[in-house]
Formats: sequence, structure tokens, C-alpha cells
Amino acid sequence: MKASELKNKGNIILAALFFAWIVSYVDRTAISLALVNIGADMKFTESQLGIILSAFFMGYALMQIPGGWLADKFGSKKVVISAIFIWSLFTALTGLAWSFTSLILIRFLFGVGEGSYPSASTKAIATYFASEKRTKAQSTMMSSNMLGGAIAPILCAPLLVWLGWRHVFWVISLLGIIIIIWFLWATHRAKIFHTNTAEQPRKFEKGEYKKLLHNSYLWKLLLVFFFVNIANWGLFSWMPTYLMKVHNVNLSSIGFISAIPAIFATFGMMISGPIITKIGGKAKYGVVLSAAILATMLFLMSNAQSIPLIIFYQTIAMVFSSFVISFIFTAPHRVMEEHVVGSAFGIVNFGGQAAGVLSPIIMGSLISYTGGSYHIAFIFLAVSCFLASIIALTLPMKNKKQVSMTTSVSKI
Repeated sequence: MKASELKNKGNIILAALFFAWIVSYVDRTAISLALVNIGADMKFTESQLGIILSAFFMGYALMQIPGGWLADKFGSKKVVISAIFIWSLFTALTGLAWSFTSLILIRFLFGVGEGSYPSASTKAIATYFASEKRTKAQSTMMSSNMLGGAIAPILCAPLLVWLGWRHVFWVISLLGIIIIIWFLWATHRAKIFHTNTAEQPRKFEKGEYKKLLHNSYLWKLLLVFFFVNIANWGLFSWMPTYLMKVHNVNLSSIGFISAIPAIFATFGMMISGPIITKIGGKAKYGVVLSAAILATMLFLMSNAQSIPLIIFYQTIAMVFSSFVISFIFTAPHRVMEEHVVGSAFGIVNFGGQAAGVLSPIIMGSLISYTGGSYHIAFIFLAVSCFLASIIALTLPMKNKKQVSMTTSVSKI
């Protein structure tokens, strides 16, 4: 295959992975936008709604490490396809929920389905891209998170008004089937750059996974991601309800208002990859500064009264959050050996998604305890980001490709 053909094939694969991420965000965002309607229809309290939101994150978080292991063992292609099929199935089933318990179970299994995709898509970057192109490809792919956050409310809010909350989940579940067909076509006869597995099942060497779990650098990244994602998932889960209940914004307008911070964050994510590549180990100071700015913006949001000011603070917060996320998501490609990229990413991402289990529940409890006030809830998010900034200071300066599994990264 010629160089131009390889490049085009790689771009098609990257586009399929990119849009699969967007579909995953559309599917998970729908319930945050439908929360008010679901609560009214099924007579749920804020605390119950917080538990429903967290059910997804529990399944999502629990599947991160197994998902990484599966991607490393069986190859990215099988896991990507399986993940998209499962989450699409349970997206459709969400529209059939009949009780509090059924909705929790369905959203948990939906989370399990989506939980394998982050590691598998990261593994796919290592599989189908040359090593020098992976950081850029990974940061480009992960910019879809922010773009998905922008597209999802614009798409889902009008559909909710038009179709009602149950029918929306049936409609958007069909997007996953389209992505599966796209990915199968894109990867057909594609060149494989992954030098160890060539997408074939692989056994871990004795003690290899244990050494990975003892890698200090991964655990520091996990903690930074955990505390930053307390804020990210808190805003993601509760901002639509906050704008509707506290500031009386109608559902149709929510989609466009919510898209503003996400659009700016998308550009922030896309430029973060090249910046991180250029400045190398010094990027850790960017993480420290970004987390501190994120904390400051959340504190200011807690006292803001007007919608334009709230969205302005949220936009700045999301832009700097995108730098932190880009740094974390590209780290496995920079510092880990190819054959454990999926597992390493799964470990780190587990921390970020575990935050999603706690954040909606804690925010829901704080909102209920304070009689519907969101002030203390925003302060809680700000404190979490401040802790992330402090932990980021302990990250090592140097980035070294293919760190030995027997050497602590903190020593390089």
C-alpha cells in the first residue's frame, strides 16, 4: 500500500473512532437533558436522579481496567465493535425503563458497554498509527469528547421536545450501528503498526500486569484525573438541570447554551496535543496551572447570578480542563510500551470515571440538603480541582518513551 493510501486509511480509521466518541457522548448526554422530564414523569427526587446518573459511571468505571486488558489481549477491533453494540442496545432499552430500579440497572449496563471503548480506541491508535503520529492522533480523537459535549445537547434537546424522552433513546441508539459498519469498513486490510500483537490474542508475561499496577506515574495521573473529573462530570450531569430550575432556561435553549463552552473546549483539546509534544516534560506545569484556573472559575460560578457570566466562567473552565485531559489521555503513548497502552490507559481512565460515580451523587445530596441551592455544590467541584493541581506538582518532569515495566516512572 502506498504512503498516500496509508495516510488516507489512517484518517478514515481516526474519523470512525472520532465519531464513535461523539455518538457515545450523545447517548450519555441525553439522560442529563431528560433528567427534569424523567423526574417529573416517574416522581423521582434530586437524590434519586443523582443515583441514576451515577449508575452509568459505576458501570463505566468498573469496565475501564478490564476493557484495557481485553483490548491488549484480543486487539482493539473486536473490543471497539463489542463496546459500541452493547452501549447502543442499552441506550435503546433506557427508553423502556419502568421503575427506579430498572433505570439504574439499564444505565449501569449501558456504562459497562461504553466502558471498554476508551481503552480500545486508544489501543487502536497504537495499532493503526506509527509511533511518531500517535500523540497527535490521540489528542485529535479525544477532542471529540468536547465536540460531542457540544453536539449532544444541540441534537438531543429538540428531539426531547419533539419526541419525548423515551423515544429519543430509541432514535439515537441507531447511530451506533452506523459507526460499527463504518469502523469495519475502515479497518479492512488496514496496515498494522503495533509491533507486538498484530491484533492477535496475546498473553501477558508473568508479573507484567502486576508491575503495571505498581507504576507510580500511572497512579499520580489517575488521581489528577479523578479530582479534575469530579468537576467535569459534576458539570456535565447537573448543568442542564441547574440552568432550567435555577435560571428558568427552557429546554430548547439549553442545547445551544450548553454547546458554547464545549465548542471552545474542542479547539483547546485540538491544540493541546501539539503543545504537549513541543514542551515535553514541562507540560506538567501546564496541568498545574490549568487545574488551578479551573478551580478558580468554578468558585466564581458559584457566586455568578447572570447566565452570560455563568457561561463565560464555564467556557474558560472547560478550555483549561481540555489541556489537562489531553495531557492525561496522551500520556500512555508517550511513556508506556506499546503492548500495554490499552491496559495503562484503562488504569488511568478508571480514576477519571470513578469520579463520575461519586460526583453526581454528592452534588445531588448537597443540592437536596441546601434546599435546591447549587452554591455549595460548585464549591465542592472547585476544591476537587485545587487538589488536582497540587497532585500534578508531584509528576516527574521527563517523558521517556517505552518506560521499563520494572522501573518506577517517577525516577526517570
